[in-house]
Amino acid sequence: MLKIFLSLTFLSLSIFANETPQARAVIESTDRTVLSSEIGGKILYLEKNTGDSFKKGETLVNIECDVYKAERDKIGVKVALARTKLKKNKQLSQYNSVGKFDVENSELELREQQLSYKIASINVKRCNVKAPFTGKIVTRLANKYQTIKPQEELFEIINSDSLEIKTVVPATWLKWLAVGQKIVLKVDEIGKEIKSEILQIDSVVDPKSQTVTLRAKVTDSKDIIAGMSGTVFFIPSSQNK
Repeated sequence: MLKIFLSLTFLSLSIFANETPQARAVIESTDRTVLSSEIGGKILYLEKNTGDSFKKGETLVNIECDVYKAERDKIGVKVALARTKLKKNKQLSQYNSVGKFDVENSELELREQQLSYKIASINVKRCNVKAPFTGKIVTRLANKYQTIKPQEELFEIINSDSLEIKTVVPATWLKWLAVGQKIVLKVDEIGKEIKSEILQIDSVVDPKSQTVTLRAKVTDSKDIIAGMSGTVFFIPSSQNK
């Protein structure tokens, strides 16, 4: 979609002798992902909708957890029994009532139950789906009280703190463009100007359009959201100091 958008605006690129070089650009998030459930069950809590913001670590979805908690507690009892058995066999071995093999076998049984308890505890934690970063909901893909399966999609989200400016320019501009070169983006939707600098120049030129993609970090993300567009003005090298 970005290629189509920037290709359509390619004719508007300006590089006349007496004008500041400029190109169309879009704002994207470097972190965009789909959150899925790692367990199955009924959704008890899901309040966020498309466009809502959230903080890192915030619970976005809560899945009914009674069965997973019961399984964890059941295994917890088995851990206690295995620990008691090991303790008893160690005492009996002092009187040669049981052999070394019985003691070692009891140790392995305890270790096995402890690992099962760890897995069950992880499943209990998975009942709460937490935000991996601070961001916004792009699309809500599930509903409250819906019964879901493992790996079922819940939300598409983006990181609102990792926005970047992405633009496509003629490959001939590589003669004077460089990483670190200062730029100014004027955002169409809100009229705000963002000062930044070129962070990355793609290492490959598109052979069909003879263009290259540039990226720059959004240094002031207040009021800026992914999907906004604008015009990038490239500051002449004489002013890049």
